[in-house]
Amino acid sequence: MSKFIKKQQYNSIDENIDDEFVDIDSITIEEIDKEIENFYIDKEKINNIKFEFDKELIIKEVIDKAEEDIKKEKNKKTISKVAVGITVILSIGIYNPALAHNIPPIMNVLENINNLLHVDEITSYIGFDKIIPRAVIDDENNIKFAKYTKDKVENDNKDVVDLDNELENSQQVPEVSEINTQYAAVDFIHRMSNKIIKPIDGRKNGSIDINPQTIDVALNSLNNIEDEEARNYLYYELSKWKIGDFENAVLVHNYVWNMLNGNIGKALSLDNYEIDKIKSKYFK
Repeated sequence: MSKFIKKQQYNSIDENIDDEFVDIDSITIEEIDKEIENFYIDKEKINNIKFEFDKELIIKEVIDKAEEDIKKEKNKKTISKVAVGITVILSIGIYNPALAHNIPPIMNVLENINNLLHVDEITSYIGFDKIIPRAVIDDENNIKFAKYTKDKVENDNKDVVDLDNELENSQQVPEVSEINTQYAAVDFIHRMSNKIIKPIDGRKNGSIDINPQTIDVALNSLNNIEDEEARNYLYYELSKWKIGDFENAVLVHNYVWNMLNGNIGKALSLDNYEIDKIKSKYFK
């Protein structure tokens, strides 16, 4: 029985043959050899193949694409680093507006954000300011960092308590000479700040009215404080009270409260009702 293949599948078959199928048995050895020879491609033939495209251009395009991808990735990393850097700098500035004291407009913006977000209240409440000190400006307009003093102030004059009890909720303003010890100065500031803060546990150990006279007394009494950092810090913060800025009251309270080794009545937030009363009366 003969076998047939399609004529198109066999290149050496005589093109003059009209039949669609060709009998395999009719194909000669010479025709098969010729077909194999046509099929075989040696190395020389491969090398002689002409590309219809520019190899160098393709390679260049691939390299350019890779370089572009690398550049984009580097730009992303750079942008991320810049964003992180700006966030860190802004956070530090909001926490410590005094760092920008040489650029008053920026410092004012940072202070406004600080007040708006209640940064002082929050950081003081969680004790963050004990870990990272706050920046203050000393008398020579230099930046210093106020750390919580480890030294606790002891009451070395029992008469001070009686004096403060007489002053509580009264209009009497003490003379500076009456506050002549470190404890008296710190406790006086503590009781002043008690007037405008809300404690965590609702407990306060006395309060003293805040007005321009008592603020001056507090500032002048700072000479009795032995720790220079504490003295400079309190002077910087209490100076804000002279212009009716009491946003730092929680911070001030907890600072002196810590010096007094307080264990009850830690400040949680501002008493805005009392602050508004003081402002409307003395700082219109």
